Amino acid sequence: MAEQKTTLSADGSEDPSVKEALEKFDRESLVRDKLPAGIVKFVTLVSVLLALFHLYTSFSGPLVDVAQRSIHLYTLLGLAFVLYPLTRKGARDRVPWGDALLALIAFGIGVYMLSVSDRVIASAGRINNVDMVIGFVAIGLVLDATRRVTGWGLTILASLFLIYGFYAKLSFYPQLNETIILATCKQIVSHLVYITEGLLGTAIGVSASYIILFILFGAFLGKSGLGQLFNDLALAIAGHTRGGPAKVAVIASGFLGSINGSAIANVVTTGAFTIPLMKKTGYKPNFAGAVEAAASVGGQILPPIMGAAAFIMAEVLSVPYTQVILAGIIPALLFYLGVLFQVHLRAMRNGLEGIPRSQLTPLKEVMLKRGHLLIPMAVLLWLLFEGRAPFFAAFWSIAATVLICGTRRVTIGLSVILVLLIFEPQLRALIDGNPLPNFPASRWMLFAIIAIPVAINAVRARLGMVAEKMDVGDCRDAMHDGVRNAIPVAIACGAVGIIVGIATLTGVALEAADAVVTLGQQIPIPMIQLLVTLALTMVASIVLGMGLPSIPTYIITSTMAAPILLNLPLFRELAGSNDTAIFVAHMFVFYFGLFANLTPPVALAAYAGAGISGGSPNATGFQAMKLAIAGFVVPYMFVFAHSMLMIDATWMNTLWVIVTGVVGVLLLAVAVEGYLRRPLNPFWRVLAAVGALSLIFPGLASDIVGAAITVVLFMLAKARPPVSTTPA
Repeated sequence: MAEQKTTLSADGSEDPSVKEALEKFDRESLVRDKLPAGIVKFVTLVSVLLALFHLYTSFSGPLVDVAQRSIHLYTLLGLAFVLYPLTRKGARDRVPWGDALLALIAFGIGVYMLSVSDRVIASAGRINNVDMVIGFVAIGLVLDATRRVTGWGLTILASLFLIYGFYAKLSFYPQLNETIILATCKQIVSHLVYITEGLLGTAIGVSASYIILFILFGAFLGKSGLGQLFNDLALAIAGHTRGGPAKVAVIASGFLGSINGSAIANVVTTGAFTIPLMKKTGYKPNFAGAVEAAASVGGQILPPIMGAAAFIMAEVLSVPYTQVILAGIIPALLFYLGVLFQVHLRAMRNGLEGIPRSQLTPLKEVMLKRGHLLIPMAVLLWLLFEGRAPFFAAFWSIAATVLICGTRRVTIGLSVILVLLIFEPQLRALIDGNPLPNFPASRWMLFAIIAIPVAINAVRARLGMVAEKMDVGDCRDAMHDGVRNAIPVAIACGAVGIIVGIATLTGVALEAADAVVTLGQQIPIPMIQLLVTLALTMVASIVLGMGLPSIPTYIITSTMAAPILLNLPLFRELAGSNDTAIFVAHMFVFYFGLFANLTPPVALAAYAGAGISGGSPNATGFQAMKLAIAGFVVPYMFVFAHSMLMIDATWMNTLWVIVTGVVGVLLLAVAVEGYLRRPLNPFWRVLAAVGALSLIFPGLASDIVGAAITVVLFMLAKARPPVSTTPA
């Protein structure tokens, strides 16, 4: 009898224990999943129509801002009231009449926005009393949906900003009357609802243009079997090494976390299989849960998708998306190496082994079975680095996904549709009787994106190399799943729009930044002042990011915390230019905002890992912080050496930063684990930490000190035989 191979399922969402953990730690997963067939069909129809709308506008170009964003926000807002119950204990098998009414109102507001947008724009944002009432209703619906979907944290924060907005505007007047109150209400509602500053601001704009498409891309990739490919690759590459299951968890969770955009969901789905495997190998529950949590949170900083927040960063900073991708490569590499080094050292210290090779599928077999599924990712990167818009790249990546693993019927049908879309301008001209427009040479490459996946699909079918096959039903389900997964993002972006809108209307963000800078100016030495301000900004970013998804985390921290750094002269001097200073500040707060998911007392990703491993939630959280320590140090590193972000850097500078950074995070792992071929006493651990910080801090003198300490430590390790200890 053949020996059974060790495999990891790419999706554990059907496991009752996984579902229970998701609903406990991830409010976004608490949906009505037992609805009557008629309502399910309605939700599916609306979801498919919205997905097709976004797919079409991604190719032909989006509508005007207000129209595109209104259709996106208010359609998903209506679906939120259908799918998310009023409370955790609300009905899951029906839609109460109150929620049905709220959904209809949300859909109706979307239609109303389309009908009045031209009038509001023509009048420079002036609205009437009816507009004001409908605007207040829209704000109330978004806040209630935010509470249902993401919980109380973001809802309370947005509500406090809204209250502050009224207070700040009304406090200007020594005496209030009905006219002043009415005018103030109209001003705030117009700013938040009817122009592109609040609910329809940058956040929802990016959600409607980019994020929805990449969520759909992730849903199609899930149907194609790419998640299973990542798991199988991780097992084939690292499963047999020391502590192999933990390294598998790091690699697989990193890739999947980058695509799915939710660290908590990634912990409970991937962790449902990796955490028991780690425990079986010999890792303790707290450590096993922490490994999965750290790796899943790190997926949010891993290019090319970076949990979708990178699209908003590119839009806010008005930089090419490829610049954000390149900037994220080295920090993400150092983060994951830091986790892997600690996992390896822990395995050596405890004498843990990997999975026998006989139980693993060989790498060649894995690639033959599903390696072709990497082609859509290659298409995505190719189009992005060709300078194409992210939504255009996402559209063709989705097309390549379906073409490369679709059934014959789906492949032929989609190929015909794509060819018609390519020739759409010429076909329109023929129908209208106009002269045929020129056919751009750049469009010829689109035929290659069609032909290559179709050819690979056909060859694999002929050779009998069939893995997952996507039929029409799978495509429908992918669109339904993608739109449903986009609901929390859109709702959170709407709530964040209230925060950002009030911040721009009142200037509260700049006032808060000035207050922190004024506090820091009490320190006379500029370098110490900078370090203290960086530490305060780190704490502020972690606090602001507690309990929030990655996208609102970035928007809130970039609005409230980034200006603190930009007001420091030394920070701008180190950056060299205004654009670089802004970019580095945004990356700094983005990283620490995400790591709130690992930082007790609200370390949701770590708590989810503890829920599966059976460990202590807080102990797992602190262990996850230790594993992710490189992630807490690297942002300071790129403040002082922005060549780490590949900004204004030569290849030699970049290579040097990588080498010193890698050795630095290795010494950091040695200091944290207290082991290098044998247990280290406190003196050697402190020395390793000093060496790590010396290598991470830029400068020739500090690099020489770090290199010397590295040599001493490794000579000490080589001088004595390795010693393993029993697990604590």
